[in-house]
Amino acid sequence: KCFLFRADPDAKCFHWTPDFSSGFDDIENQVIREQFMVARNEYLAMGANADGTNGLRLDQDLNQGESYPALGFGNEPLAGENMKSFEVGTVEVYRLVRDVDGKAVDGEVDDSVWNLGGM
Repeated sequence: KCFLFRADPDAKCFHWTPDFSSGFDDIENQVIREQFMVARNEYLAMGANADGTNGLRLDQDLNQGESYPALGFGNEPLAGENMKSFEVGTVEVYRLVRDVDGKAVDGEVDDSVWNLGGM
């Protein structure tokens, strides 16, 4: 599952949904809609639009963000209608682990990237 959400001013979740209604002639919007996550050296983004904006984009330092309505998510700007850009207070990262054996779902054996004991 892929989704965007906001907690304030009113909590709301925007789920990614495929579009089965458009035909082959609307291939550009179909391709943009399928871009639900992109990571580059300069940013991390979810959701896309033909004009280059995203449902959520965080800069390379994860401290500045921006949000616009995005194809596929049908979201409102996450920080509010009149606030497209915002400062990020906290970023949380989760790793999924199988309940049966405690191993990471991603199959990685080397846990050094997740060992934050020295921080």
